[in-house]
Amino acid sequence: MSSLQEQLIARRPECFESGTSDRSFIEFQLTPGTRQGFAMAQLLHYTLEPEAGAVPDAPSERLTLAFSTADVVILGARLLHLTNLLCEHKLAVVRPVSGRYSHLNPDHAWIAEILVRRLDKSGGAAG
Repeated sequence: MSSLQEQLIARRPECFESGTSDRSFIEFQLTPGTRQGFAMAQLLHYTLEPEAGAVPDAPSERLTLAFSTADVVILGARLLHLTNLLCEHKLAVVRPVSGRYSHLNPDHAWIAEILVRRLDKSGGAAG
């Protein structure tokens, strides 16, 4: 019989999915019913840094992805794995998961929250 931690790991939802190389889009699932995709070719740069106001049991890292039409901010822990997948064009889906899973597997990334900030469209573009 497996331990409680092993049972939780087996049932834990994954906070990201990876695929084969040459991904066209990265999909961000902000909530179970909301999905936003951005073309990998539109990624201008990313920044991984410690989260400034880190408190115990709160996200400790911030990963900011700068696309040409929006900035996507991912708050969580152990996000270096996501940057490695980005560099390999293998990051497919990113979603937040409950904080109760944050410490189950110290080798896996944990995503607490995803924020999408659309950049202002100039020149009278629709929407």
